[in-house]
Amino acid sequence: MHKPVRIWSLKLFRAWELCTFLIAGTVALYAGRGELPQLNSTTTGPYQTLGAVFVGGALLWVIWLSQTDMYASRRLIERKSELLQIFVGATCAAGFLSLVGAFFAFPLNEASFLAVFIAVLFVMTALGRFSVRTLQRLARARQRNLRHVAIVGTGSPVRNLAWRIFENTNSGIVVTGVFGTPNDAHGLPDQVPFGGNLDDLTDRMMREPIDEVLVTYSLTEHYEDVVGLIDRCRRIGVPVRMVDECLMPFGMRPKIEYVGGAASLVYEDVPDWGWQGQVKEVFDTVFSFAAILLLIPLFIVVAIAIKIDSPGPIFFVQPRVGSNRVTFPFYKFRTMRKDAAAIQASLEAQNESAGPTFKIAKDPRITRVGAFLRKYSIDELPQFLNVLKGEMSLVGPRPLPLRDVERFDTDWHSRRFSVKPGLTCSWVVAGRSELTFDQWVKMDLAYIDNWSLKRDVSIILNTIPAVFRGSGAY
Repeated sequence: MHKPVRIWSLKLFRAWELCTFLIAGTVALYAGRGELPQLNSTTTGPYQTLGAVFVGGALLWVIWLSQTDMYASRRLIERKSELLQIFVGATCAAGFLSLVGAFFAFPLNEASFLAVFIAVLFVMTALGRFSVRTLQRLARARQRNLRHVAIVGTGSPVRNLAWRIFENTNSGIVVTGVFGTPNDAHGLPDQVPFGGNLDDLTDRMMREPIDEVLVTYSLTEHYEDVVGLIDRCRRIGVPVRMVDECLMPFGMRPKIEYVGGAASLVYEDVPDWGWQGQVKEVFDTVFSFAAILLLIPLFIVVAIAIKIDSPGPIFFVQPRVGSNRVTFPFYKFRTMRKDAAAIQASLEAQNESAGPTFKIAKDPRITRVGAFLRKYSIDELPQFLNVLKGEMSLVGPRPLPLRDVERFDTDWHSRRFSVKPGLTCSWVVAGRSELTFDQWVKMDLAYIDNWSLKRDVSIILNTIPAVFRGSGAY
C-alpha cells in the first residue's frame, strides 16, 4: 500500500501551498510598481507586520484547504470541482487581505493587488496540484501509492462500479475482488477476480491488505447483510464506503447534514446544479439590475397609461408560491379593474383552463391598456424586481397564485416548487396559455431534471420572439 507515498504527497501539497500564498502576495505588491510600496502604516515595523500578515494568511490558507477536504484522496473526483474550490478559496483569501489591509492601512485592498493576487494564487495552486498528481501517477505506474478495495454487491451496480474503476487507469485503485453471488462472477473485467461471498471477504480482510470496502447493495433489499458487513469491517478495522446505488431509492441522491450534532442522511429530490447554479444566481442578479435601470423610461410610460386608462394602483401585488412553497409578493403592472379579485368567484363557471389554474380568453375584468400589456407580456416586467430580490430567477417554472396551488390534487405537480420560479420558462416558449396544466408541469419537471446554463440561454433567446408575436397570451 506504500503509505510513505501518501505522506510525502501531503507534505508536498502543504509546503507548496504555503509558498504559493507568500509568492502571490509578494508578486501582487510588486505588480505595476517594480518595487515594494511605501507603507504609511502607523504600526511599528510596518514591513514586519506585513510579513506576519502574509505568514498568518498562508497558514490560514492551508488550514482552509484542509478543512474543505482538499487534502483528502480525490482519485475519482472530477478536477473541475477542485478548481472551483481553489478559485473560491483564493477569492476569500483576497477578501481577508483586503480587510487586514484596511485595518493596518496597507495597500492590500487595491483592485490591482486583489486581481493579481487571486490570479497568481489560483494558477500556482492549480499547477502545484497538477505536478504532484503527475508524480503520483508515475508512482502508481511503478505499483506504488495504490489503494486496494473490495467491492460488495450483486447485479449491474456491482459490475458497473468494477468497470468504472478498472477503466480509470490513473486512479491507482486496485480491486482485490468482487463479493456477492456466483452469478456476479460473469461480466466483470478479466483483471477483476470474483472473490466469493461475505464470509470469504471476512477471511480476505484478515489475511490481505484491503484499504476499503465499497458496498453497492440496496439497503431496502439487503439491509441485514449491509449492517452485518459494517459490523465485521468495524471489528477488523477496515473503512466501509456506501456507493450511490446503495443509498439512492427512486434515484434520489442523499447528502449528509448534522442535526443537534448527530449525522443524518437527507433525501430530497432537489436538483444540485453545482457551479453552474452559482453562475445562474450571479447572472440573475446582474441581469435583473441592469434590466430595471434600462426599463425605467418604459415603466414611466406604462404607469402613466395605466393611470389614464382606469382608476386603481399602477402595480398589482399578489402572494405567489415560490421555492419550497414559500410565499412572496409577486409584482405585475395592473391589467384589470381594481375590483378584479373580488369578482373572480362569480366568474369561476366560465373558467376555460383544465386543472387548478384560472384562465378566460376574453376576461371581462381586463382593461384596454391591460389587454395590450398582456399580449406582449409587458405587464410581467416588474418581476425583474422579484429576481433582484432573490425570490425568482430569470428562467424557471412560473409562480402560481395561492388559489391555484390549493387546488392541486396530484402529488407530482408539487415538485415544481423544488426550484425558484422564473420570469420565463419552457412552456412560455412552447405556447403559453394554449397548453393544458399537465403539459405545463411536465415541461417544468423536464426543465428541472435536464437543466443547464445552455438551456437557460436558449429559453431566454426564444422567449423574445414569442413575446413579440404575442401568441397564446391572455
